[in-house]
Amino acid sequence: MENDFDLENRKGFRINPQKWLHTLLAIAGDKEKKEEIIRRVAHETGCAPENIEVLMSQTIKILMDQTRSN
Repeated sequence: MENDFDLENRKGFRINPQKWLHTLLAIAGDKEKKEEIIRRVAHETGCAPENIEVLMSQTIKILMDQTRSN
């Protein structure tokens, strides 16, 4: 998944929920990849790995709800 968005344009920022959900589910299904991503995000944000794992699971839940309603 490429980062082809402009963070300076926050007002017009949109994601494709299906692509993000697909990507996050693939990461969550691969134990090694999931641990690597959680470790990297925790390191870059200063948040505890446990918090990143909760964030990831909640994001997946929200995206699942959004894609079902469309």
